[in-house]
Amino acid sequence: MNATVAVALITSLSTLAAAALTGMVSAWSNGRQLRHQRLLAREQQAEERGAQRRELRREAYQQFLSQADAAYRVLDEGWLAAPFAGSSRWEAGFTARRGLDEAYIRVQLEGPDRVAAEGANVVRSIGDEFRTHRRVLDANPGTQDCAAELDRAARADVLRARFRTSKDFVAAARDSLGDEPPRELPEA
Repeated sequence: MNATVAVALITSLSTLAAAALTGMVSAWSNGRQLRHQRLLAREQQAEERGAQRRELRREAYQQFLSQADAAYRVLDEGWLAAPFAGSSRWEAGFTARRGLDEAYIRVQLEGPDRVAAEGANVVRSIGDEFRTHRRVLDANPGTQDCAAELDRAARADVLRARFRTSKDFVAAARDSLGDEPPRELPEA
């Protein structure tokens, strides 16, 4: 074989080998980049799903606290009414409790269980307060005094229960959402 042909053949084979090697390295590198991008996309999707779930939970918790506040306002009006005019106030109480129950169902759906359990404590506490208020009024028929004056100890007890159950619910909700709690919550 002619030396020129041999050199040309060697050069072309080395060029082809270099091109094949470059192609393989490029394919390997692109594969790694694609796998990394896929991993990043999955992480981002998981993060977005988590953020969306936290937002749904936050909305459910806020709605629940809003409904609890509405029930507390009805209770406050009842405790401080002198004299207590029964039927319309009891209807307002029923409406407030129904709204609270509906909001609580959403808290149960969104979870987690600890927050739902603390929400149940709030609902139970509000129900107990309505019953306590009714008991105070039933024990003093025809009075012109407000229920808060008739049984100060009962009023103080239900206010402590309000604060405790609300504080515990907020702490559980913050923990569920990954929020930092305030440095110090005031005591009742």
